[in-house]
Parts: sequence; C-alpha cells; structure tokens
Amino acid sequence: MNISIVGAGMVGSSIAYASMIKGIVNEINLVDINKELAEGQAMDLKHGNPYTRPIVINGGGYDLVTGSDIVIVTAGKPQKPGETRLQLLESNASIMANIVSEVMKRNKDTILLIVSNPVDVLTWVAWKKSGLPRDRVFGSGTTLDTARLRQNIAQHCKLDPRSVHAYVLGEHGDSEIASWSTANIGGTPIKSYCKECKKEDCPGQIALKEIFESTKKAAYQIIQKKGSTCFGIGLAVSRILEVIAGNQHSVLTVSTVHNKFDKMINIPFSVPSVVGSRGIERILPLNISEEEHDKLVNSAEIIEKAINKIKNSI
Repeated sequence: MNISIVGAGMVGSSIAYASMIKGIVNEINLVDINKELAEGQAMDLKHGNPYTRPIVINGGGYDLVTGSDIVIVTAGKPQKPGETRLQLLESNASIMANIVSEVMKRNKDTILLIVSNPVDVLTWVAWKKSGLPRDRVFGSGTTLDTARLRQNIAQHCKLDPRSVHAYVLGEHGDSEIASWSTANIGGTPIKSYCKECKKEDCPGQIALKEIFESTKKAAYQIIQKKGSTCFGIGLAVSRILEVIAGNQHSVLTVSTVHNKFDKMINIPFSVPSVVGSRGIERILPLNISEEEHDKLVNSAEIIEKAINKIKNSI
C-alpha cells in the first residue's frame, strides 16, 4: 500500500514512524509546504530501514500524492494551550480546502483520511471539496478518545486495555460522550463490574465520571505540558491504516459524513463503523441509553453549527 501524509510535522511524522515500525505499507510520501522539512523527515525515517521491513520513503511536494491509495491530512494550525479544537475552525477550513484541491488535481481515486482539527468539520470540508463518495472520506474521529478511555479504565481497574471495550461517540472535542451503556469488560457490563469491585480506594460508579473527565481533558493537559499531542494519534491512525491495508473489517470510531443517522443528515461525527480496504463499509446501529442518545444529538448539532459558519467560505 502506498500512502501520502500531507503535513510533515509532529503528527504526520509520528504516523509515518508508527506505520513504518508496524510494516503496514510499502511506500510513505511525506508532503509539506516546507519541502525541506518533508525531505528531512523522510531522510531520518529512511535511516531506520535496516531495522524494519524496508519501505520506500519520499519527502517533497504535492506531486508525491499521485498514485497513493490513501492520503492522510494532518496539516493545519496547531492547537495552543487553552484553545479548543473548534477555535481552529476558520483558518484550518481554508487550509483543508486548498489541500484537498491540490490532492484531487493529482489523484481522484484515493481515500482521504482527515486528522487535522477540528477533525469532524474538516472531514465535511474534505468530503464537500473532493467530490468523493462519503465512504472514502472520513476522519480519525474519536479513535484516540476511545483509546484514552479504554486506557484510563484499564489503569483504574488494573486491567489489560485490550480487554476493555468502550467507545467515545460524537464530536472529537468537548461535546463527545462516553457510551457507558455499551461499555464492558470481558462481556460484563462495566456498571456491573463496578458494583462487584472490591477495591477499597475505588469510589464506585463515581469513578466512571472521573475517568471520562480525565479522557476529555487529556489533550489539553498534554498540550499544556509538552506543546502538542503526537504519539497517541500516530498509533491511532496507524491502526486505521492497518485495518484498510489488511481489509480487516474492523470496528473503529471514525468520523464520517452520515447520509442519514437518526435524522442527522450530512453531519460528520463518530460512531462504531466497519472499516475495510475501500473505506467505510457499514455504520453500526447504536444501542445506547436515551440520555446518551440525547447527548449525541447535541454533539452533532454543535458540529452542524460549526459547519454552517464556514459553509459559504470554502
């Protein structure tokens, strides 16, 4: 599989690094407006070829996207300490529109995977600007939030995070929700698991609220401490690429522009979706509580309002 990553900064290079180590792809193209940065990152990565399954790695301009099976977009204005993802909206919507236009000039038969923030709105921009089917344009969505939630639950309960099954739905942002009604550990509903917990220092189901608050605030805390997030999202996106490359039909909480989802039309947000070699194969029906459903609708409405702000400017 041949992939191109538009944006050779910390996020883009982390995706490339994780994908290289996992041996997912045959060719990685790093594309950046700063060609020297892209070339330097490519050189640095290539020097690791003797320690992995060797792959072709290039750095340069947009011509590299020609022939790529997937184009991942990470470029955009970064989130600053204290800044919400939606505050990046106007500048990054314009950047995304330009990037997609450049990509489509060179490759009309690709999958677009959007990682730049605010990812849900920018997924809509990419879908609208590209003219590609909605199953071939999607965002990383809440894949990282879901991983954070699973890790936080596992850390609290002293479990392997791979044994925790829980999803974050809706916006990749402040209105996201945890689907506690479907969360389980080894098939045991998480609320039942909490009731049976014998840990003396565990505050019971109050802990679930604390775990989710920690999940939502994670990006802000990381940005405050080190300036940006990159390793977690690098691994999350490499997992999406792994699923596409292997046609694994895996369930991931990616952000897609929904054709019709409970009266929410043409709004991108994250729900469990089956992903394969050609993109989104199926959106799974939700079996969430009424309260969670209302919160999901609210989250979708926040994304819709943000889209309306930039709809006529791209």
